[in-house]
Amino acid sequence: MITPPTFDLDEPGTIAFTAERAFHGRHLTAFCLSLREEKNRNLFIADQSKYMDSYDLAESDRRLVVDRNWTGLLLRGAHLQAVSKLAATVGGNLYDISSHTMGVPRRALIEACPRIVSRVPGNSR
Repeated sequence: MITPPTFDLDEPGTIAFTAERAFHGRHLTAFCLSLREEKNRNLFIADQSKYMDSYDLAESDRRLVVDRNWTGLLLRGAHLQAVSKLAATVGGNLYDISSHTMGVPRRALIEACPRIVSRVPGNSR
C-alpha cells in the first residue's frame, strides 16, 4: 500500500501563481507554450540547448528545464498549463508535475486522485 499524499495548501504543495511570479517566469512560459507546435517539439527534442537559445532564458531557468524540475519551474513563475506542454513533450503529464511538487511518488498521486474516462464527448468510440 502506498501512503496517500497529504494535500498541503502551503508551498511547495500548493504554489500561488502571482503577478510577480508570472513576470519573472514569462520567458519560461513563452518557451513552454511554443511546444504546442509539432515542429517546435521536434526541434526541442533534437537539440534542447539550441532550441532554448532562441528564448531569453537565464542559465538557472535552462537548468530547471534540463533537470525537469517541475516544482522549480512553477516556483520561478512558469504557468502550470505551459509547463504541462513541456512535460508532454518529454513524455510526462500533469501527474508527473503534481507528484514532484507534492513530493510523493506518481503512483501515490494517481491512487489518491483516480480518473476513469470511458468516453470523450463527441467521440463515438
